[in-house]
Amino acid sequence: MELISIIPGFQPKNDPALLAKAEALKPELIYTDYPAPSMCRVNGEEMSVEQLASRPLKRGDMALLDFGRHLVGRLTLRLSSTGSHQDAPAYFQIDLAERLEELEEDPEAYHGWLSRSWIQQEKLHVDDLPETVVLPRRYAFRYVRLTVLDTSPKYQLVLRGASCRAESAADWKNVSNKNIPDKEFKRIYEVSLATLADCAQEVLEDGPKRDRRLWLGDLRLQALTDYISFRNTDLVKRCLYLFAGTRFPDGRMSANVFTSPEPMADDTYFVDYALLFPVALKDYLTETGVTEALNDLLSPALEQVEFVLSNWVDAEGVLLPEAGRQGFIDWSETLDRTAALQGVLIQAIDACAVLCGMKRETEKAARYERLADELRQAAKARFWDEQEQCFLSNGQVSIHSQVWLALAGAMPEGKARAAFEKALFLPGAPRMETPYMHHYYVMALLEAGLKDEAEAHLKAYWGGMIRARADTFWECFDPRNPKSSPYGGMIVNSFCHAWSCTPAYLIEKYFL
Repeated sequence: MELISIIPGFQPKNDPALLAKAEALKPELIYTDYPAPSMCRVNGEEMSVEQLASRPLKRGDMALLDFGRHLVGRLTLRLSSTGSHQDAPAYFQIDLAERLEELEEDPEAYHGWLSRSWIQQEKLHVDDLPETVVLPRRYAFRYVRLTVLDTSPKYQLVLRGASCRAESAADWKNVSNKNIPDKEFKRIYEVSLATLADCAQEVLEDGPKRDRRLWLGDLRLQALTDYISFRNTDLVKRCLYLFAGTRFPDGRMSANVFTSPEPMADDTYFVDYALLFPVALKDYLTETGVTEALNDLLSPALEQVEFVLSNWVDAEGVLLPEAGRQGFIDWSETLDRTAALQGVLIQAIDACAVLCGMKRETEKAARYERLADELRQAAKARFWDEQEQCFLSNGQVSIHSQVWLALAGAMPEGKARAAFEKALFLPGAPRMETPYMHHYYVMALLEAGLKDEAEAHLKAYWGGMIRARADTFWECFDPRNPKSSPYGGMIVNSFCHAWSCTPAYLIEKYFL
């Protein structure tokens, strides 16, 4: 599923006042230095870093460093030479990887639809040795491979040491120790927070390797996890202001925002992501009670719902199929999104009712409450199939429809378990493809009181990533094929990704 949108001549509508407040909330990053690991490999031979310093590297030699954990930051290499005078530049290649398996792929063989410029590789010339080389870009990695492309017959390259200056806006001092007796849950919890921490930069990025920008659907999940851990609520507030501060000319919120060199809305719109803005704002205000954000952001939040109600809802209170073609919900070529998006819209309207109540705008709050109830009833009438005992979206059974309408309160009482099981195991039904969708599935299980099933799924899915040697949770994971990629090559997959960070939130809220 290619998620590329290009609108010729697109010019976002910016609100300087909101963007100024976002800029004032830019965090001071926390820097931590990590030295090179104690052991490494040269041409497959294991040795200590001390031995590496006395092991000259000639053309074709490869040194592999494992830093032992996922890092986001700047790599430093300390280089020198041995032999005669350096009569030509040292020419070498650096490959950085979040997973060791990335290094097995040939970058030249990648022809996927994402830009190959995301591949984490540098080719460098160093004219004078000794030299300390700091890579100019920030990278996300655990593994570093140095391949000598050439020196000369007169000298050889020596790698005397390496280190990384990691950076993050997350302060681990704010995380309280949790008593988690279940060892598997404890490890899932730890990896979940490590994922969020490495995505917490000047904004809550979707992934520090790629795309390194702010996505609205990811933000909502990152914020929920932040509230039970790092308490970096000003960073959440900054992100909310960025979405409200740069939008489509008609007021719609972009699915994502570029933040460098200046904030700018992308010309990509997902109706479900825009509708999650009032939900994320409600979450934030419930957590913090900051009235400034309510005053500044209530109107942009309501506009997201009003746009959909005015353009894509029929006389019976059901989303039009056109809206289904504007949504994300999950990676899937075959998914009919209409029923799931109806569930997102209902939750957004519920959030608007709460926000208006916070603002003491009682008439507006009452209107949104009525609207939410009307759309719930319309969803049951249009999408629930009594014979099939589940929701059908234009005739299609999917777990996505069951989950989002259940979370919206539209699932008939006592029917959730059977509806979920039917959608999961029906041959040919669309499967859940992303951790984003798996999160909402687990949440729906928990809200339906199916706690044992939720625990089993958390341990099977996110625990499955850990069993596949995850240090941080991934952008995509197919338990049947851990090396799969939606992009045409695992080498551009993100293995530290925002929408996968939520198990800590789910464990904290529902199990501790």
